[in-house]
This record gives sequence, C-alpha cells and structure tokens, in this order.
Amino acid sequence: MEKTKKVAFFVILASLVFFTAQIASAIFIESTESDIILPGKSGQLTILVENDLDYDIEDISLSLDLTNTPFITIGSSEDSVNEIQEDDYEKFIFTLGANINAKPGDYNIPYTLEYKDAPSIKKGTIGIKIRAETELNFISSLDNPIKGEKSKLSLKIVNKNLGEAKFVSVKLVPDGFTLLSEDSIYIGNIDSDDFETANFNIIINNISPTLIATINYYDLDNKHYSKQIALPLNVYTIEKAYELGIKKRSYVSYYISILFLIIIIWLISRAIRKKIRKRKSLQSANAR
Repeated sequence: MEKTKKVAFFVILASLVFFTAQIASAIFIESTESDIILPGKSGQLTILVENDLDYDIEDISLSLDLTNTPFITIGSSEDSVNEIQEDDYEKFIFTLGANINAKPGDYNIPYTLEYKDAPSIKKGTIGIKIRAETELNFISSLDNPIKGEKSKLSLKIVNKNLGEAKFVSVKLVPDGFTLLSEDSIYIGNIDSDDFETANFNIIINNISPTLIATINYYDLDNKHYSKQIALPLNVYTIEKAYELGIKKRSYVSYYISILFLIIIIWLISRAIRKKIRKRKSLQSANAR
C-alpha cells in the first residue's frame, strides 16, 4: 500500500513537472519589424514566430484583423507555413498600406495565430506606427517697416506636412534692429496644415535688417530638431515710405501752424485797430 502511494506521488509530480514545462514553453511572436509607413504609402511588416516547445508544430497560420484601423493589406492579410521545428522560428511577412488621411500615431493590429496542436489558437495585438515628416515654412513681416521707428516683427511658422511639430520655441538674434521685448518665445504645438506666429517689438536701426532666429521643436517620436533661419526684412526711409504710400503724411502740425498764424494775425490786427481807435479818440479830444 505504501509503495502504491509512492508511485502515485511520483506520477503526479512528473505530471506537474511536464505541465509546468508545457506552460513555460509555447509558440509565440518573438519580435516584429516594420518599415516606416507614411500616410498614403505602404511598407513591409515582418513578424517572427518562435516555437519554444520541445517538438515540431505543423500548419501554422498568422492572420491580421485590420478592421477599425487605418491600414489595408497589399496582398493577403494571412500568411502560413507548413512547420516550425522545435526551438526554431519562421518569418511571416505582410505588406501594409496606410490610408491617405491616416493620422500619424501608434496603432494596435489584432492578430490570430493558429497551429495544429492544443491549444491551437492564440490572439493578441501588434503595435505599428504611422509616421509623417514635419516641414516648417517661415514668413516674416513688419507692421511699420520704417527706419528709426517702432515696429512689430512677426514670424509666421507654417506646418505644411502631415507630421506634428511639438514644443516649438523661437529664439531671435537682433541684426539691424533693437529688441524691445524678450528674445525667446515658446509657441507650443503646430498641427499639420496649421500655423502659429511669434511677435517681437523692435526699433528698426537701418534699412537692411535681417530676421535671424533658431527654431527648436520635436516630432512625434520626441526626436529633437533645431533649425536656423535668416530672412531679409524690407525697410524704407520715411521719405520713401511717404512716396510709396506706406506711411500717410500727417497734416496736423501744418493745420496747427496755420491756426497759430491766424491767431497771431488776428491779435496784431486787433491791437492795430485798438491803437487806431485810441489815436482818433485823442484827436477828437484835442479838437474840442
């Protein structure tokens, strides 16, 4: 009886060891690798499936569920192999296309892994990225482009591509003008097909100043970019500004001068008339 119990114990122990080994071993997705996929473009997704069991696995298939994702498959959404030997792996390759209107970001694609064994189905998700390049354009302007006068210097930053520009900041270097405000401005994020403007208060010192600035920003992967720009600014003398109609002449001082002259003439005329009346009054008194 005691011997029978010992045999049963070792059988149960061996079963537990085997069961534990089976849990520890499995067929699974070991790694994934994908091209950088841009909106409206395609790329290759390679999935490495490893057999960690101590025996061969047959009839393995891997399928992707692209429902509710911005991806389509160019070709089949399912790939298969006849066998993966023990402690070996196989590559499953898919060609994916991203919708032209796909927003750059990180996406999860559900998958189903099936094979001839028990359990024979595994489900999960694979992370994949859609990326877009960031293209910034710069436009400068002055609201009062006249030498020697105060003006607002504006730098318009336009994001012309699909990638978002994050944490954008501008640092200005004066060249031909004097800054009346801070030389650095934090803008924040600039979405695709959008723009933001950095404004600075300045005094223009000569007729050929240059907007020199450093723009720092990050893309969706938090990669840092630093861009230096130098944009010439159109500035005019006061005489040229009047000639071109950029600045309207002010006639206030002219009118004030005329009014002042009229008042002086009136006062002189009044004094003369008063003097004449006084003289006539004296002459009349003497005649009596």
